[in-house]
Amino acid sequence: MTQYGFYYNIDDCIGCRTCVIACKDKNDLPVGTKYRRLIEYAGGDWQEQDGVCSVSNFFAYHIAATCNHCANPACVDQCPTGAMTKDPENGIVYVQKDVCIGCGTCAEACPYDVPKVREETNISGKCDMCRDLVAQGEQPACVASCLARCIKWGDIKELRAEYGDVAAIHPFPSPEETAPSVVFSYHHMNPEDREGEIVSPEEELY
Repeated sequence: MTQYGFYYNIDDCIGCRTCVIACKDKNDLPVGTKYRRLIEYAGGDWQEQDGVCSVSNFFAYHIAATCNHCANPACVDQCPTGAMTKDPENGIVYVQKDVCIGCGTCAEACPYDVPKVREETNISGKCDMCRDLVAQGEQPACVASCLARCIKWGDIKELRAEYGDVAAIHPFPSPEETAPSVVFSYHHMNPEDREGEIVSPEEELY
């Protein structure tokens, strides 16, 4: 089976949120609902030298986070109706809207806080990797719209062969449980070793 996934170049991301808006437009999402969201993560220590404060070991980066279409998705495993489905041909995780009962079990199970039960429909929603566009030979909307070209999409084996296999990065949990189909790169440092905090939680403005 082919497993589609995402590659995300943290070095090149400028935090413009174009991918977020493209995703909202593609899925006709209301204000406050996002299937791709931007996280700004930062940390480091301050040191004083000769009476002047200087930054030591400071780091900051953006992550345009979405569903990782995991090899072992907790949302699929826990869904009581089978509405949350993993396509056996390409590994895309999506919601069968006519089967979903809006119970929110998928949202509780996902360690990446991805699925959302939409108030206006009482149906769970999430990134489905623009499977309708993919079926037509096109790229997902987020990939096609990225100004910095830092998001790539394709067979996760090919992405790992080209960009490595780093799937562990703060502030996300360990990838061991669900095996996310994602690759990150950040050449300035090892993101696994830098603990910090989310410094700009998204406002519900769009």
